[in-house]
Amino acid sequence: VNHQTEEQTFNDWCKSYNVVKNNRSRICIQPVGDFEGPGLKLLSWLQSYCTAFFYGIKVAVLPAISINKTRCKIRINDQSNRCQLKATDIIDYLKQAKRPDAICTVAVTMVDLYPKDSWNFVFGLASLTNGVGVFSFARYAESFNSQFEGKDDLKNYITPHVSDKLLWRACKVMTHEIGHMFGLKHCVYFNCLMNGSNHLAESDRRFMGMCPVCLRKLQEALKFDLVDRYTVLQKFCEGDLTEKNTPLEEFQEFSGWLKRVLTFLENKQYKTLVGGRPR
Repeated sequence: VNHQTEEQTFNDWCKSYNVVKNNRSRICIQPVGDFEGPGLKLLSWLQSYCTAFFYGIKVAVLPAISINKTRCKIRINDQSNRCQLKATDIIDYLKQAKRPDAICTVAVTMVDLYPKDSWNFVFGLASLTNGVGVFSFARYAESFNSQFEGKDDLKNYITPHVSDKLLWRACKVMTHEIGHMFGLKHCVYFNCLMNGSNHLAESDRRFMGMCPVCLRKLQEALKFDLVDRYTVLQKFCEGDLTEKNTPLEEFQEFSGWLKRVLTFLENKQYKTLVGGRPR
């Protein structure tokens, strides 16, 4: 199903944005369900990437909570025969549990999600006004088609092997959903991280970075130095911020783009044109 997307200019965003306040200082990642073993590494890598992407803001991974604690509805999808959690119920839980120092709280799970009974599934869901969101990695894992075929299997489920494709997809969907909680709506201007998507192939085609329009909004919110942010992002893509053997092959195209942009921004002629180092 294609949903009509309204454009959001920088001025539109300025009129509606009101998330970052003086007493809110961090982004919180809330794991829902079992994230033992490979899941712990995945959370650590996500934390590192989000710290680079939302440069200047602390990113904290909260202790994992059980699915039962969210009191969300659980159903078996008629098409996939896979277990799903109702995303809107998890959103309601997060509204109540959000910490006072959190700019936003994002729940992550390896279980598939659905927003309402008439929908097949949803990758993620966010509430801009409340600064909370939830998204699932389930359909980003190559093992999705062999995952749990009933509610009882949730008890025995463990995080699958974290491939470079899974990590790349997870980083994209997480930064996309957190972007919504900084007031950014779906982008209609360029190939951009904030583009909407209706299926996995469309999500994969999305650029890993932000277009100039969306980047300007995020920079206004966080006040980061553009060169410093791009430098740290490239360090993550090259493996300088994580342990050896981090699966980063899918990040190399973005790394090459970052390198070219940094070379351009540090060019003496460009600095002279803009009157100094770009901010």
